[in-house]
Amino acid sequence: MPGSVLLRVLLIAGSLLTGCSAIDFAYKNAPSFVAGEFDDAFDLTDAQSDELDDRLQQFFAWHRQQELTQYRQFLETSAATIADGIEAREILQIGEELRLTWRRTLARAIDEIGDLALTLTPQQIDHYDEYFRDKSAEYDDYLQMSAQQQEIFQVERQLDRLERWFGDFDDLQRERISRRLQSLPDIYPAWIRYREARHRAMVAALREASTSGLSRQQIKFIMMDDNTDYARAFEPERRAYWKAYAEMLEEISADFDESQLQYAAGRLRNYAEIADGLARQD
Repeated sequence: MPGSVLLRVLLIAGSLLTGCSAIDFAYKNAPSFVAGEFDDAFDLTDAQSDELDDRLQQFFAWHRQQELTQYRQFLETSAATIADGIEAREILQIGEELRLTWRRTLARAIDEIGDLALTLTPQQIDHYDEYFRDKSAEYDDYLQMSAQQQEIFQVERQLDRLERWFGDFDDLQRERISRRLQSLPDIYPAWIRYREARHRAMVAALREASTSGLSRQQIKFIMMDDNTDYARAFEPERRAYWKAYAEMLEEISADFDESQLQYAAGRLRNYAEIADGLARQD
């Protein structure tokens, strides 16, 4: 299924990493939530909704049975890594493993749901295109900011994320980390271009599907293949950003005390326990 809506399946499937206190409730209700998002995007018929409900149940049954155990192992390994101190090479490895997990989940979601794209009408495709434009408004706003405003936005966003993982920083830590964050490359414009190009490719494919068809493999190519023009354009910037981010994290961690490292490790271990508990449920 098309771009940003299908990725919402991953946001739910990967909710173990969000730190939400209602993870168990959210995961159990994920099929209903994702179905609602699809309906908002495509204005589905009753028959399409019923079919989607069945397929989402199958997808999340697979995810619970196959993926959550791997999530637990990944989270436990990450916790041990961070507790021992942060090194850039280890952060890059964790990031790559997480990326592979998301790609595996996306591939399975396409296998379960993708051929529903063939049932979409031209009006539903137009509805989705408008939905995507509405969801893109915040990114358009970002591109209209001045360079200084963009920098402030990114630094504040990253500081907030780091404090969620490592606990509150004191004033000196915040000042040092803010300065270091300012040196990171801004990946946002490149990611917005990538997201837009992928969306255009998907909409074009959907519009042609009524005459030429649309296979799951074609959807995977649009959504996942590194050989698309937009993926090739984005990949060097993505790699450069995460390399810089990992190096930044190793550098600023010198200012973390032991309790802050243990705080992050403890959160990861807690999520590992939650993943294990969810995996054991019927």
